Amino acid sequence: MAPPGADEPPNTNALADVPIPLQPLQQLHVAPLVAGPGARRILPAGPPPREGISNGVGPLNGASRSKIVVPPKNVHVKGACDTCRTRKIKCSGGRPKCVACERSGAVCNYIAGPTETHSQALKRKVDQLQEEKSVYQELTDLIRKMPEGESTEVVRRLRAGDDVSAIVRQVKTGCLLLQLALSPESRFRYSFPYVIDMPITLRQPDNPYIESPIFEAAYRNSPSPAPEELPEQHQCIYMKPYHVAEIVDPRLSKIRASRWTNVTEDDALFRNLLRAYILYEHTTFPFVPLDSILDGMVTGDERLCSSLMVNALMASACHCYSAIPDRHKFWKPSSLGYQFLSEARRLWEEEIRGEPKLTTAMGGVLLNIEYNHNGMDSLGYHFMVQSVVICEHLGVFKPEVQQKFQSAKQRTMWEFFSWSLFSWSTVQAYYFFRYPVVKTAPQTPLPDPENNPAFYGEVWLLYPASPCPIPAQHGHTTKSLTEFHHILHIISCRAFRDGSSTRKLTWEEAMNFKRMLDNWFESLPAALSPKNVVFPWHLKLHTAYYAAIYTLFTSLVSRDALPNISTLTSLPRNTPLPTTTDFASRAIMRLETVIRLYYLRHSFSSCDSFLGYYLSVLARATLEMMGGPNGKPLLDPQQIRTLRSTVVLCMKGMNEQGQNNYIAEVIYRLMKSTLTPEDLEVLESTVNLFEWSEDDMFVARQCRSQWPMPGVKVYDNPRQAAVDVGLSRLVKMAENMTLEEDSARRRRESRRVVEID
Repeated sequence: MAPPGADEPPNTNALADVPIPLQPLQQLHVAPLVAGPGARRILPAGPPPREGISNGVGPLNGASRSKIVVPPKNVHVKGACDTCRTRKIKCSGGRPKCVACERSGAVCNYIAGPTETHSQALKRKVDQLQEEKSVYQELTDLIRKMPEGESTEVVRRLRAGDDVSAIVRQVKTGCLLLQLALSPESRFRYSFPYVIDMPITLRQPDNPYIESPIFEAAYRNSPSPAPEELPEQHQCIYMKPYHVAEIVDPRLSKIRASRWTNVTEDDALFRNLLRAYILYEHTTFPFVPLDSILDGMVTGDERLCSSLMVNALMASACHCYSAIPDRHKFWKPSSLGYQFLSEARRLWEEEIRGEPKLTTAMGGVLLNIEYNHNGMDSLGYHFMVQSVVICEHLGVFKPEVQQKFQSAKQRTMWEFFSWSLFSWSTVQAYYFFRYPVVKTAPQTPLPDPENNPAFYGEVWLLYPASPCPIPAQHGHTTKSLTEFHHILHIISCRAFRDGSSTRKLTWEEAMNFKRMLDNWFESLPAALSPKNVVFPWHLKLHTAYYAAIYTLFTSLVSRDALPNISTLTSLPRNTPLPTTTDFASRAIMRLETVIRLYYLRHSFSSCDSFLGYYLSVLARATLEMMGGPNGKPLLDPQQIRTLRSTVVLCMKGMNEQGQNNYIAEVIYRLMKSTLTPEDLEVLESTVNLFEWSEDDMFVARQCRSQWPMPGVKVYDNPRQAAVDVGLSRLVKMAENMTLEEDSARRRRESRRVVEID
């Protein structure tokens, strides 16, 4: 008999009834079982979970399984730290410290950012250094071109630790901000030194200038229309100084300096110089046809422009560009003006030996002008004489030669320069008491600016906060100035026969010339009339008119000249007999009015090559009125105070112009030597004067100017008198006086020392 349960089937749940001790999961080993078909094989358990990895433990039947997260073995890091790059080991890229630096305790420093490679970081560093270098280079260029006072302030700010970029930004935009500050609402004007009010003697009903908007811009109680009542585009020219305006011409941006000069390759500097020349020199006296020159500079057409002309023009432009320090010191080889002038002289020597060209003659005139600025007109005069010889050889003054040109631009250039050379030769004759080199005026008449404005060209000015550029009406100014010089040419031909003999003018001749000047003045275009004058060249055209009348009746008329019987009988009954003093006094009062308006609106700081002469005329006449016939004052203290304010204003203007042109500085020094101690004390206490150094005084002895001092009486022999009172002679006299004064001062000081001992 079988044991009990032998025939019974095996109990599949027997293991469930047998207690099995529990073991840890990692020690549990299940023996492989023989499974039937389709059964899943049971595998041993995996290794224990690593730190930082989650592990879910569930039932062993696989209903819930563990999820093991393992990081990728090769993590790509864009930029390794400096320590790992030096040790050449793999860097984990962790910040602020990678794993390797954390383990070794080394300093972990990254050049690259989190998202850039090492090469990208190096490129970024190079770009930053390049940008920083550009800022410092720009600052250096600005300091080199700035006036000494402004450059000192920039250096002070650098030493104080200010940001370089902020300084450059402020320097570049500071001038613009200043210009914007001169808005029409501010009614900006300059103030007179010493006595700030306009003299009451000038504010008379018969003075035509007190009815002008430029006078109203300074004084609200003027009877003229307020500038606010003028068209909007013209308000700014009456309310803002001229030196805040900018030249607008698209051709300037296309000009390359290296094409025309060896002095500089800086296109920005070259264009700034050209803008300054147009703004201050060309608008006053168009020596050359600027439109043709600019076209030639852009296109490279040497028939319209040459390197000689450009370098000579740039030498004059250096006087106009206020960013150049010591621009009046033409004798310094390191100065930009000296280098341009030297290059122009070299090119002149080359061209004068070759075939005569019109551009060579133009270059000669520009060289003559530059030598005048430098007080060397005795050496520069021959440049103009040779230019006249070249033009006569080419037939510039002959209409039949001018009409042969098929190009209208070249024909206009020849016609314009024929009148320009005639006008400039007249200036060189009249103001130096010489017979004109060009003896007759060109036969081709000057066209009407209204019908042919292209003949003269136009200058467009843009004022700060102005909606659009404003035309300078250059054609009307050029034509009127040339017609005025035509009258001076007639006077010169009559008064200055040659260098040895002259003829003094009679009363009738003087009155005839005065009628010619008066007719010219009364026929001025509306834009140039006393009621509309505003620009510096407008005002200076009027000063030239009054200075000519003053010179006519103080220097060119015989001292014993009197009206003849026919003149006396033509006068109305009870009319006082006119005298030379009456005409001269009236002219000098109008001259003072115009000069004061010039200062109120524009000041005397900007370059104006002819302004110094008119200031010296007014100063000399005022000093004569203060001194009386025997040098003793005949006026009350209030009148003396008013006249002294005029002298101080003129001296201030000559001193400021002396920082632009050497000739103005020489005139200022000579005029200062004639002041009384009282006048000198007021001048030095009221005006911040620019004084010469010992080196400048040494160069002053090299003055080669025959420019006569204004107001000199040249009745019988004007030429000889002009030589006697030429600047070069007066400088030597002033130098001897200075040496004597220094010697006397040293003797006085030595006596004091002896007495003290």
